[in-house]
Amino acid sequence: MHTKSNPSFGHFDMNPQLEKNISQTEIQLYEMSTALGHAVEGISRLDSQGRYLFVNEAYARMVGTTPVEMMGCDWQSTVHVEDRAKAIAAYQRMLAHGKAELEFRGLRRDGSVFDKSLVMVSAYDEQQRFTGHYCFMKDVSDRQQTAAKLQQQLERERLLAKITDAIRQTLDLNQILHTAVDQVRHFLRTDRVIAFRFLPDWQGIVEAESVTAGWTETLGMKIQDLCFGELYAENYRYGRVSAISNIDTADIGPCYEELLSAFQVKANLVVPILQGDHLWGLLIAHHCRAPREWEPENTQLLKQVATQMGIAIRQAELHQQTREQAALIDIATDAIFVRDLSGKIAFWSQGAERLYGWRQEEAIGQPVRQLLKKKDSLAIETAIRTTMEQGFWQGELTQSTKAGNEILVASRWTLMRDPAGHPQSLLEVNTDITEKKKLEAQFYQAQRLESLGQLASGIAHDLGNVLTPILGIAQLLRITQKNPDASTQQQLDILEKSAKRGVSMVKQILTFAQGSSDDTTTVDVAALLQEVIDVIRQGFPSSIEIHKSMPQSASGDGFGSVSADSTHLHQVFMNLCINARDAMPGGGVLTISVDSGFVDAAVASKIPDASVGHYMIVTVTDTGTGIPPEVRDRMFDPFFTTKSPDQGTGLGLATVLGIVKNAGGFLRVMSEVGQGTQIEVYLPSAN
Repeated sequence: MHTKSNPSFGHFDMNPQLEKNISQTEIQLYEMSTALGHAVEGISRLDSQGRYLFVNEAYARMVGTTPVEMMGCDWQSTVHVEDRAKAIAAYQRMLAHGKAELEFRGLRRDGSVFDKSLVMVSAYDEQQRFTGHYCFMKDVSDRQQTAAKLQQQLERERLLAKITDAIRQTLDLNQILHTAVDQVRHFLRTDRVIAFRFLPDWQGIVEAESVTAGWTETLGMKIQDLCFGELYAENYRYGRVSAISNIDTADIGPCYEELLSAFQVKANLVVPILQGDHLWGLLIAHHCRAPREWEPENTQLLKQVATQMGIAIRQAELHQQTREQAALIDIATDAIFVRDLSGKIAFWSQGAERLYGWRQEEAIGQPVRQLLKKKDSLAIETAIRTTMEQGFWQGELTQSTKAGNEILVASRWTLMRDPAGHPQSLLEVNTDITEKKKLEAQFYQAQRLESLGQLASGIAHDLGNVLTPILGIAQLLRITQKNPDASTQQQLDILEKSAKRGVSMVKQILTFAQGSSDDTTTVDVAALLQEVIDVIRQGFPSSIEIHKSMPQSASGDGFGSVSADSTHLHQVFMNLCINARDAMPGGGVLTISVDSGFVDAAVASKIPDASVGHYMIVTVTDTGTGIPPEVRDRMFDPFFTTKSPDQGTGLGLATVLGIVKNAGGFLRVMSEVGQGTQIEVYLPSAN
């Protein structure tokens, strides 16, 4: 029987059945070899020494050769030299376990590198002796490149997030810039990254730098780039990016090349740092060790970082301006605060803390009306409406402090708007004018009293000239009339008494207007007060208790004396005691005390007619009805009285004030309606 020659099994005779079986096996092997040869996956068979016995077309194509050329070659020739140890370790794992998988860099015949994924499977004969192994290989260069790009993108996003977080965590411009350039340099693996700020003349200064050791440091350096001008800057203002891979071959001006060479630059990448249309500066990467091709991802990163830096710089500058303004606000003595449109406090200055007593942490978020307890609600509504309509309002408001004290403020309101022009909040600036108003009232009262005094003095002189002949004629008629009847006698008595009463009133007016013209003597205040107390105890009703309060030293000689007319002082204290009695129609307590004290400049500056010095202080206190504010402001006016015409002339307290002022002293009145009145008489000490 004719047998077919087979290259794999040699040429020999065999029985027909065996020949038939062998032919079928040969066909199957041929078909399998053909199928493997056309497989997409790279497949190879190696002997026990690691030499290729079979290589399909896909495997050879990945390595950059042909199956025939690979026959007998050692597998290590297809592995990158730096990854051979890794591949040998995988080969040992395959020997131990029968299979191993790994990814490493392959080496093509032309020397180029590719990434491959490999599965190695051990091969054994029928006696389980190792005969070699199979390799199943895939070219994963695209996948690796994609993974590398994804990893690079992830790192870029992490870098941007880190820079963004740094911006949010601090408004320190110096820290923000240095964080940004340092992170960018490490990410780009370059030698120097700087943040360059332009000056008005388009020269600039290096505000931040991150540089590898061994290269020139430029931080704080003012760079004079003669090539750079406003026209060149315009390009950067519109987003120009400059990427130079090799300054020796780049088409750049000589002056620019000289500048870069001075800083050892071989390649650079430049993007603008913008704030809207304003070109703040440049973010620059320098590669100094060699030329470098800048990848698009590098440019994209630098642009993104520059955008974040532009935002951060603007925020930091605004924050710095705000801090400077806040410092000025805190220096101001005025109370400055901001309320939102719902009426809650959003900003509270130190001046507001000093005026109202509420600390910043207590005030922020609180409703203004509740915190300051403004009483004149109509004025508040007017202020809010006017400010919202016209953008500004000013006027006077009555408010309360944390301690409950009532104050008067000059208030100025301004409507604050957001960038879109919508109403956002109300700025309120308040100046405490409480003391100013009191001093003004006292000043106006003093002027009014002075004018009234001058008027009263002139009237008194005229009245004196009128009353003197009337009194003289009345007394003369009493002498010349012989045996007048009862009616005539009564008329003469009325005429004389009325004239004398008129003369007495004239003297009171003159005392108020001009003070005493009598001789001044040294008066023992304690002794004088005791005389007054003795008199009023006899004449006051028993429903009024009379208390006196005098230091123990008052009983000794020379405790407290003043230079004044004793009669007039007696009149002062008697008048004050009588007024106190009239304020307690249902009874009460009248307390008379005397003490000494010193009035300093701070107190003297707030009280009209007061001077710095030592004083004897006589205090008359009652528990009566008190004096309403509107009466308190006029109580020393001549002819002003709340009593009926037959009970007072309105000259008593005016006379008291005139006598005290003439003695060089002053008065202080404290009174609350329903709580009583306290009047302090300050007389300069003669000791």
